[in-house]
Amino acid sequence: MPTCAEVTAQTLSELGVKRMFGLPGGEILDLVEACRALGIEFVLTRDEGNAAFMADVTGQIQRRPGVCVSTLGPGALNMALGVANAYLDRSPVIAVSASIAESARPYATHQNLDLNDIYRPFTKLSVTLDGEDTAGEVRHAYDLAVQPRMGPVHIALPSDVGRSPDRPAEGGVGARTRAQPSAPPSDEDLQRIAAVIREARRPVVILGLDLDPYEDCGSVKRFVEELGAPVFVTPKAKGILPEDHRLFAGVCAGVAADKVIVELFGRADLLIGVGFDPVESDKIWHQTMKLISIGPVSIAAGAYSPADEAVGDLDEIIRALGEMGLGSCEWSEEELREYREALGQALRPAHGLRSGLSPYEVTQRLRELVPRDTIHVTDVGSVKFVTSQVWRTYEPLTFFTSNGLSSMSYGLPGAMAAKLLFPDRTVLCTTGDGGFGMTLSELETCARHGIHVITVVYNDSGLSLIRAVQEYKGHPKYGVDFGAVDFAAVTEAFGAWSARVESMADLDGAVEEGLRIGRPVVLDVVIDPTEYVGHAAPAS
Repeated sequence: MPTCAEVTAQTLSELGVKRMFGLPGGEILDLVEACRALGIEFVLTRDEGNAAFMADVTGQIQRRPGVCVSTLGPGALNMALGVANAYLDRSPVIAVSASIAESARPYATHQNLDLNDIYRPFTKLSVTLDGEDTAGEVRHAYDLAVQPRMGPVHIALPSDVGRSPDRPAEGGVGARTRAQPSAPPSDEDLQRIAAVIREARRPVVILGLDLDPYEDCGSVKRFVEELGAPVFVTPKAKGILPEDHRLFAGVCAGVAADKVIVELFGRADLLIGVGFDPVESDKIWHQTMKLISIGPVSIAAGAYSPADEAVGDLDEIIRALGEMGLGSCEWSEEELREYREALGQALRPAHGLRSGLSPYEVTQRLRELVPRDTIHVTDVGSVKFVTSQVWRTYEPLTFFTSNGLSSMSYGLPGAMAAKLLFPDRTVLCTTGDGGFGMTLSELETCARHGIHVITVVYNDSGLSLIRAVQEYKGHPKYGVDFGAVDFAAVTEAFGAWSARVESMADLDGAVEEGLRIGRPVVLDVVIDPTEYVGHAAPAS
């Protein structure tokens, strides 16, 4: 009779899992071995949180769960960071941790934490396997992870249960939740939403993370072209509408030049969220301004509810609305031209740089130097502010960042996961020196697994976003400066090819060589943080 660990591995394999990420301990080795025997690749990472970030990006790309694995105690707690990120970025993930043996639980305190209680607030399910109907439990967790709104689940496997024979469910398999297709919208909802849109003279469209990048792009494009209103995307929806489209107006939800964008929102008479989830916004304009929502699930949460919403199959809703006639917009070309000029002015360096390169100009030049279909994963901090707004994205699933949780250390592991799925595509990671310092040991993982990512470190030796906030608050600069690190020298020891970049000419040559070379690449770019202060100007 197969063990619980073997049944878990077999079920994951049957569900299509080909790879998992993690850092094992003795208590989880039975599962790792069972997965190895079935051909499921185990990618050993240097940190469990990074393994969860890799599972997160894998889940976003495949739209089925990525899998991460840890031991009990500290391993499970480290992994929780990436799982929490998946929860707020709506990514399907199965996180499997060891837990203390059931036979020892009544007597042991060493590494004994209630992992279900820890994980429950930021997962759709946290369950401990008991060796009964394990296949049903794992399939149930998988179904919940992919059911809208997608998210992570956590499975704890006690070490003694894992090596014990699995048992069938008493009385047969119980009823379990299965993913259900979105219900069709009611005619009443469609007519009401269409009437609100027709009445608006100055609407704005906001595309968000609830859009399916494989299914919704065509109908979204037809919808916005029928409406003719300016279109914004949240960072997680970059590429749903190509950013060279005539209606594309910028990236909203708290990145560079957000003040300019929120001011334009204030001149609109209607915000139309299409797949928009407020989890992506670090402001509350979705509450203070009139917003209607079109999406697969309701965005009402807590005390918030939109002015109106149509919930159901998103593709069906926007197709039907397009056929109803949406009226015309009164945005003038002059007004939108002035807005775009203001946006550009807020992004470009306003003053001469003191030392180092402009992050705006570096980002623009990187976009010119790499292929159009490059997959770009950016970390959190000032680098996210500028790259999210300045980097032009032309296809869905080619730009990734942590947004709901906004966690530093996401960039490199996210890029690694993307490269494993698209080995023939250029994958670029942009990161600040703070986030890179948290994850640079994963370069050894890259070298070991042949993951050839180009990492560009925007190095200004400090937490420049926090420094900018201190300046706006009138506080002295304190607790935000690191010592200078020569990342080009450091990363060679982890098996990367590296270069120090102090001029735009250096950047051109280093990227050209990085695209050619067959190993991980790190470009240590000396950045002047001066313009970050303007990027982070608070919205009114």
